Amino acid sequence: MGLPQEVFETDTKRDKVQSAENFEIAEVFSTSILPEKKSDEFPADLNAERMMEISEKISERDVEKDTLHSLENLEVFQKLSTSVLQETGDDEVTTDLNAEELNQIPQEVVEGDAKRDQLQSEENPGVAENVSTHILYEVKHGDFMVKLNAKGLREIPQVVFEIQTLKYLHLNNNEIKTLHKNLGNLTNLEILSVEGNGLIALPSEISLLHKLRVLNISHNQLSCLPKELSKLVNIKQLFVSHNNIEEFPAALESLETLEILDVAVNNLKTLPENMISMKNLNVLNLDSNQILIFPKVLCYLPNLIKLSISGNLIQSLPKDIKELRRLQALSMNHNKLTFLPVQLFQLAKIQKLRLDDNKLEVLSDKVENLQELRVLSLANNLFKNISENLCNCTMLECLILHGNQLTQLPNRIHRFKRLRELCISRNQMDNLDEQISRIKGLSIIEASGNALTCIPVDIKNCMQIIKVDLSYNKLSQFPDGLCALVALKILNLSGNYISEIITEISFIENLEHLELNRNKLSYFSEHLCRLTKLIYLDLSENEINSIPKDVSNMKYLQVLLLYHNKFVSFPRELCALNSLQTLDLSENQIQCIPSDICNLQMIKDLNLSNNQLVSFPSEICHLSSLEKLKLCQINGLKLTKLPEELSKLTCLRELDISHNALKDIPEGIGELKHLVSLTANNNYISQLPKSVTSLSDLQQLNLSGNHLICLPSGLRHLQSLKDINFDGNPLIRPPQEVCKGKQLYTIVCYLESADERDGKILQKIFKIISGNVSFENFEFFCQKLQFNNAEIKSLENNRLVTNKTLTPAEMIDQLIRVLTMTGMHYLTNKVKALKLYTQSVKF
Repeated sequence: MGLPQEVFETDTKRDKVQSAENFEIAEVFSTSILPEKKSDEFPADLNAERMMEISEKISERDVEKDTLHSLENLEVFQKLSTSVLQETGDDEVTTDLNAEELNQIPQEVVEGDAKRDQLQSEENPGVAENVSTHILYEVKHGDFMVKLNAKGLREIPQVVFEIQTLKYLHLNNNEIKTLHKNLGNLTNLEILSVEGNGLIALPSEISLLHKLRVLNISHNQLSCLPKELSKLVNIKQLFVSHNNIEEFPAALESLETLEILDVAVNNLKTLPENMISMKNLNVLNLDSNQILIFPKVLCYLPNLIKLSISGNLIQSLPKDIKELRRLQALSMNHNKLTFLPVQLFQLAKIQKLRLDDNKLEVLSDKVENLQELRVLSLANNLFKNISENLCNCTMLECLILHGNQLTQLPNRIHRFKRLRELCISRNQMDNLDEQISRIKGLSIIEASGNALTCIPVDIKNCMQIIKVDLSYNKLSQFPDGLCALVALKILNLSGNYISEIITEISFIENLEHLELNRNKLSYFSEHLCRLTKLIYLDLSENEINSIPKDVSNMKYLQVLLLYHNKFVSFPRELCALNSLQTLDLSENQIQCIPSDICNLQMIKDLNLSNNQLVSFPSEICHLSSLEKLKLCQINGLKLTKLPEELSKLTCLRELDISHNALKDIPEGIGELKHLVSLTANNNYISQLPKSVTSLSDLQQLNLSGNHLICLPSGLRHLQSLKDINFDGNPLIRPPQEVCKGKQLYTIVCYLESADERDGKILQKIFKIISGNVSFENFEFFCQKLQFNNAEIKSLENNRLVTNKTLTPAEMIDQLIRVLTMTGMHYLTNKVKALKLYTQSVKF
């Protein structure tokens, strides 16, 4: 069976997430790796950026303690500010960046700081020029920490170098190209983070920072590191990822104290033999370089705990890999491995082994030696079967095998007593082994994109399952066994052949997410209405034509997808779903909307595209909470007019009215102040309302395939506009060549120039005409054109200078000459209309 694109997209998204996890250099600190920490939970992994954020938090705590014991440099502190904005950290006092603390910092704290820094950077691009003033608010806890992330700085403020007791300096996401040599004055500095700048080199004075423990220079433009870096005798963590380094820096070879090194996303091809001196290295990230051969020197780093070398071009592993006796995590995703040497399976302490996206065909029977193995990921390889000996790895908690050619699982899979996640999507299985039902602790099963025809009833024994994905198989009946899974929250049965919903589905009382799209359902079953905790329901691409009244019992339903069904009218029963936020009824045959739709007071996203609506349903305009409205009619009945009531949708952010027969857009569009995206391509719109230029939040505007001749000059007010498309219009002002680049700046420059030119042309035309109006009718001429006194005076002066009176024919010839000289050929044919106008005026 050919699998729909969404199957691959879903798995690809998860693959990316898993791949991202492999790039997280601090995974060594997770509870599943540190021997002294014993836990059944999977902690959140940490990447370099997060570790630096954590370092900042820990720095703040250190500073709080240090502040209590020192009041030195008071003069410098007073120079910085008389009112320092202090940010209080956690109550506990912590001084070292140890593994246990790293695992305790919540991800949302780190993400919150990062988002805040980014917003501050966007809102304050000019702070660098006034840093002497604004730095006052970024100095934390007196003399010990300065945090100036995302401030648009182009250099480090000199006043920072005067803080002799400074320990923690954070300058992430600025525009600093070089570090001043005065950096060497900060001899007490312990943490320096300059991530996300434009650094092209480090100063030699960095060697004076003898107390430095953590250095983060990731996401810069460094091509090499200075030899003086070797003098950082206390350095433990070094982050140099996302730079342009082509050769492993010689200075790093002598850093014997280094424990964590991240050089991911550079251009390294090999590693030097002298790297063997880095005896204390625990964590090494070499992801996304250009390494062709696995460096043997890595096998002789005796304390290496985690090694990530994904995203390279490695074809094989050396036999020396067996020397990594302390290795607990190995990631080699996205390489070109074709086989695994048996020596790999001598790494008795390995807990996480990730080998996704290679060309592996066989898993050695020696895999049973990996008795500590918790996570095994072999996705997207060429496996046709998996060794039975894998079942002897009884500590396994996560087994990922999707994207292979498996026809069955190992017979003794029930021995995985600790298994919690089983991913076997996109293989060639036609049945699910009953042995799975004996794995009592299983919580996730993903088996989409196979050829399964039934699910063993005994699956009901896996009472801890919370997620099941059986989409795009060959199931013709709803699996009975699933109905006993009271803990189940997410169920995906899309892309099967299910025609009926069984009564027992109501027993899945905690179900929150249900997907049944692309099945053979002919009606909306009342049994679904008993799933009162359901939040997300997808019944699209079935043959449903009505909704039961009991749907009102689904009080928590927020997302309902019913597109591509058989509805001929909007189901009035849906109007009772008070919590509904997203409703998709596109690709049906709906002709009108009931007034009861106004009861959907929580609705934010409404899609009624490709229906048979006779006119724009004005009832929609009463949905004051609506943020996204889509009425694209590629296959539906074309709308010819938009109501003025559209202006009532003041919360609207996205509006799609493309592929209709609209001739204009109502002036009230300007009231939609929060509109971010306007899609109105493929209509008959010939002119834009002036009010469209007041949509200051507008970022995307698509008006391609219309009848526009000119664009309003006020487009310059749309400062947020980034994505514009005027293709396929008979544009003259500006011409299509100007709009083809889809750059607002270019279009606005042309319009401003055209306005100035048009003003001069119009003034010239008025002078020609007014100079030939008789004196007795001049006053009447000025009244008709509503000239002010200054304009009348100017025309009178022009008349005094002009002695000769032109005939109408001569006047037309002169006007045509003016227009031709200015390149406005399209107006020349219209000048003859002036003759008719002048004849209508009594001279």
